[in-house]
Amino acid sequence: MTSFPLYILHAGVALIVFFAIYELFLKKETYFQLNRIYLVSGLLLAFLIPALPVTSPFAAPAALPALDVSATPSAAAHAFGPAELLSILYWAGAFIFLLRLGLQLLRLRRIVRRNGIRLVRGVKVVEVDHDFPPFSFLDIVFVGEGFSHDPSFRRILAHEEVHIRQQHTFDVLLMEIVLSLQWFNPFIWPYKKALQATHEYLADSGVIAQGFSPVKYQLLVFEQHLGASLFEPGNNFKRSQIKRRIMMLSKAKSPNAAKLKLLLALPLALALVLAFAEPKTAASPAGPVVGQEKSGKTADDQAIAQKQHVQEELKRLVTMEKELRAKLESAPNDEARAEIKNNLKTVIEKRKEMEAAVANPGIGKPFPTSIEELEDELAKLQAKEKDVREKLKVTTEPQQQAKLEETLKKITQIQETYKNALEKAKANKAAKTSKAAK
Repeated sequence: MTSFPLYILHAGVALIVFFAIYELFLKKETYFQLNRIYLVSGLLLAFLIPALPVTSPFAAPAALPALDVSATPSAAAHAFGPAELLSILYWAGAFIFLLRLGLQLLRLRRIVRRNGIRLVRGVKVVEVDHDFPPFSFLDIVFVGEGFSHDPSFRRILAHEEVHIRQQHTFDVLLMEIVLSLQWFNPFIWPYKKALQATHEYLADSGVIAQGFSPVKYQLLVFEQHLGASLFEPGNNFKRSQIKRRIMMLSKAKSPNAAKLKLLLALPLALALVLAFAEPKTAASPAGPVVGQEKSGKTADDQAIAQKQHVQEELKRLVTMEKELRAKLESAPNDEARAEIKNNLKTVIEKRKEMEAAVANPGIGKPFPTSIEELEDELAKLQAKEKDVREKLKVTTEPQQQAKLEETLKKITQIQETYKNALEKAKANKAAKTSKAAK
C-alpha cells in the first residue's frame, strides 16, 4: 500500500500533468464549460488515480524477502530525522490553509447575520459597509454599501447570477481544499487562477447571452479592475486578468474540432494509472515464485529454493543474536539494556522457528502461526513419531537404527517448537478475548 507522503507527491505530479495539458491545448479555447469540467475533474482524478489498487503489468525485480524483526536498537530508536521534520512542516502548512479557509467562512457568516439578506430581482443580496468589488458565494451576492444604486448594477447582478446558477462556489471550495493539501506544489496556484478565470469567462459569456451590450459590458469589466476583495475564495466580478477577459469576450468561438483536445485526458489518465501502479514483483531466487504454474519449476525445485532461503535467514539471525548479546554486555543504562533484551528475545524466537523449519522435511510450506494449523501439524508429527518408534522396535541393523534415532530426535525438536508456538498463540488469543470482554 502506498504511504501517505508518496500518495501526496503522486497527486501533486498528476495535478502538474493535468495543468500542463490545459495550458498547452485548452487555455485559449472558448469552450469554457468543457474547460471547467476538465479542471475540476483534474482535481478529483489527481487524488483518485494514486489511490487505485492497480498492479502494474510490468514486472520489477524483487529483492530477497527479509525477516521483519524490530530487531536492532537503531530501528527501534525513536530518532527525530529529516522525514519527521518534513512531515511536521507539511501538516503545519495544511492546517494553516484549512484554518484560513475556516476563518473566512466564519467571517462571511457573521457578515450575513449582522447585515441581513434582501431580495433584489429575485437574487439574495447582502450589502456590506466596505469598498470592494461585488462577489458571490453559494446563492448570495455581496456588494459594497450603495452599490445597488450604481447604473451598472443590473449587469453586475447578471454576472453574479451566472456564478450562482452554475454553482461555481463548489468548485471554489474544492480548489481551496486541494490547495490546502498541495500548498507546497508551485503549480497549484496557477491551477487555481486558471479555474477562477474559467468561472469569469463563463459568467461573462452568460451575461452577453442575456442580451446585454458587449461593448458596454467590456467597459464595465475594465472599470471593475480596481478594489480589494472582502472574501478571497469567493467568485469575484474582477477576478481574472482584465485584458484576457475582454479578449475572450470578443474572441470568435472555437471550432467543434477543438473539443477533441479533451480526449487527450484519456491516455493521460491511463498513463498516470500505470505510472502510479504497484509494481508486479518478479520471482526471486529465494522467495515465493510469481506465476509458478508457468515458470516450469517443479515442486522439488521450489522446496529447495525455499530451504536455501530459510537457511540464509537462520545464518542472519544467528549473527544478529551474537551482535545483540555483545551490545547487551556494553549497554550504557537500564533502559538501553531492556530494549536490547526485548529485541534479543524476538530474534531468538525467530531463530528457533527457522531451526525447526530447517529440520522439518516439509520445508516447502511456511511455518504455521494459527492455533488450528499448529494443532494439525502437531497431530501429524505425533503420528510420524509413533511410526518411527514402531520401526525402531523391529529394526536390528545398527546403521538403520542410528538413522531412525536421528529422525526421531529431529521430530521431537520440531514438536517442542510447535508446542511452544501453540502455547504462545493460545495465550495471545486468551489475552485478546479478555481485553475484548473488558
